[in-house]
Amino acid sequence: MSATLMTRLAALDAAAVADVMTTMGLEHQVLSPAFKPLAAGVKLCGPALCAQGAVGAAAHIATYDLDDAVFEGAVVLIDTGRCELGAIMGENMFLSMSARGARGFVVDGGVRDAAALNTLKAAVFCRYTSPINAHRRWRYTAIGAPITLPGVAGDVLVNPQDLVLGDEDGISIIPAAHAAEIIAWAEIHVQTEAGIAEAIKAGTPRRQATEASGRLKHVRVLHKDAPAPRD
Repeated sequence: MSATLMTRLAALDAAAVADVMTTMGLEHQVLSPAFKPLAAGVKLCGPALCAQGAVGAAAHIATYDLDDAVFEGAVVLIDTGRCELGAIMGENMFLSMSARGARGFVVDGGVRDAAALNTLKAAVFCRYTSPINAHRRWRYTAIGAPITLPGVAGDVLVNPQDLVLGDEDGISIIPAAHAAEIIAWAEIHVQTEAGIAEAIKAGTPRRQATEASGRLKHVRVLHKDAPAPRD
């Protein structure tokens, strides 16, 4: 993915991108609200580096192998198999991966050393924090393969190199195959929403301002059963 496209994506918000993807018919692209940022005001943006693990896995991969797989700008996403046994990552793991170029983390489970993690430049999203290390019972089983994470409208398939955009509203997963058009349409959508807001501030009723704006009419629908745009 080009640096220019990534810069444009970073200027957007997760809500605008989610609106566009829903209109396209890509409804299963927003992660569950159970994923929360550890710090306020964080922004998560970058290509996905996917990892997967399971409780009691007989064959497993060393945790250090995930460090070695990190590339510049990566957002590390970990499918834990819904592990509830403690922290999957702690301070030293985050420090190592951040030093190798990771710019964000999404953990479907727990992390620890939360106070220290809040000093990182990289954004961290997770489901919970825990003081106990889960790695005696939980192991990595795959790195660089597609994963599935819980979503708002059902499970979200995340492929390596899909784009991840997260903020305090939540996390949107942008399929790499449609990234350029989603970003372009989201940029238009942001301008449209700003115009609606200005019209409302000037006294125009919201219904009138929205209907006059052509909101999301520029978006190409991929699936015929996609829901109609809402206000």
